[in-house]
Amino acid sequence: MKYYCPLFFLLLLNNAFGQNTGAEIQKTTIPIVTSINFQAIATPFHNLENNLRNPGLRIGSEFHLSKKRNTFQTINLGFYNNKYNGGAVYASSEFMYRPKIYRTLQLELKFGLGIIDVFLPTQPYVMNQGKWEKAKDNGNWNITVNTGFGFVYKPKKSSTRNLSPFIQYDIMGIVGYNKSIPVLPTTFLNMGCRFEINNAKK
Repeated sequence: MKYYCPLFFLLLLNNAFGQNTGAEIQKTTIPIVTSINFQAIATPFHNLENNLRNPGLRIGSEFHLSKKRNTFQTINLGFYNNKYNGGAVYASSEFMYRPKIYRTLQLELKFGLGIIDVFLPTQPYVMNQGKWEKAKDNGNWNITVNTGFGFVYKPKKSSTRNLSPFIQYDIMGIVGYNKSIPVLPTTFLNMGCRFEINNAKK
């Protein structure tokens, strides 16, 4: 698992970047998507106040999949710090559907896969010649199944840039977390902004 997960994510990256040809890239924008997130180990919508305790950051981008520009492939890299259950770094690629629901307000629905490296919350030790010694915590690679929804404010486009604030509720299932917990339910509350750089001349 440790060696196959990074290879698995590289295949996701290749699929996302391969959606556009060279001619299409000149006609699209290159968005940078950043957010502050709060993580919790919990089933969806259970004890929502827990999603305000474990901070993290996420950065990524997205690529248009249709001429209507309401379907996307996303790329995300992030981390969170959970001092009780262990922090993690993660990466994901998701399919996103973003329809307009009222004027400049849009709905976001997404589903995808990713990988995560979860670290122990405390210092690990190993037995060496009858004595306990500190051990390195290299984390534990796992595949994740991701879904979620959100709302984004999409203002009228300017000539060179476009800022779109959003809020999202994400659900991540960490597959094969350990022998006792085959799928660890994890939720995120994301608040951020999408910054689009116009790459084409009108």
